[in-house]
Amino acid sequence: MGHVVRSSALAALIAFLPSYARSEQQPVRVAVVNTPQFSGLMEILAADFAAKTGGRIAIYSGNDVYDRARAGEADLVISHYGKKEIERFVLDGHGTWPRMVFSNQAVIAGPKSDPAKIGGLTSASEALRRIADARAPFVANALPSMSYIFELIWQEAGRPPKDGWVIATEESKGRAMKLAEEKQAYVMWGAFPFLRFKEKHNSGLEILVSADPLLQRVMAAVVVRPDKVQRANAQGAEEFVTYLLAPETQAKIAAFRSRGSDLQLWWPAARNNAHEGVDD
Repeated sequence: MGHVVRSSALAALIAFLPSYARSEQQPVRVAVVNTPQFSGLMEILAADFAAKTGGRIAIYSGNDVYDRARAGEADLVISHYGKKEIERFVLDGHGTWPRMVFSNQAVIAGPKSDPAKIGGLTSASEALRRIADARAPFVANALPSMSYIFELIWQEAGRPPKDGWVIATEESKGRAMKLAEEKQAYVMWGAFPFLRFKEKHNSGLEILVSADPLLQRVMAAVVVRPDKVQRANAQGAEEFVTYLLAPETQAKIAAFRSRGSDLQLWWPAARNNAHEGVDD
């Protein structure tokens, strides 16, 4: 009887050791687009995950996250759901079905004087209507994502004629911000790139509108499949995704504030996934 107990215990220990060794020796390699990392959110979540589970997270941030995953250099990829590579990566069988984890957002920024009086509005289309009515200058950030959102809220605003207030330009990102500052104009960009620009250049532009859900852009997590990519630690990646989707973690994401702003600029998105027992 004692021999059976010892054998059973030994078998259980042997079964446990590989998983334990992986968690001790191999961090979960997360490849994430830039914003979650430089905002500070990923650092907070990785530390909390480690405190709760003992698991370690190694973070890479950049624009080539799916290339890295295909090359066997990531176990989990987090990117905007609209990133063009995500569809091909999943349909080619390299990753599991995307699960929504959180949203970041764009903002409408402008001069402190705020001639159109849009500060604090919760409707981006109402803000655009006021800017048009005031004939206040608005720099059209040439980033495709910003061009799309602008077109959407312009349609919502009643399609006010663009003559006399919209400054059409091929400039994007920081160059568009510099033009907006020069013209004392309104402009739209991602919240965190804007905050980085503002800090680096001591910009006088301010975030004026941020609360409209239309400004949010959802991000999804894709686990790299080990049958397609060698060395992929799918088990560790799934554990981190489970952590990200937990209500406690989602609340932590909502409460997070990045350096340079006391606004809520990250939003929980796990509710957009299928949940057992949830009615449509």
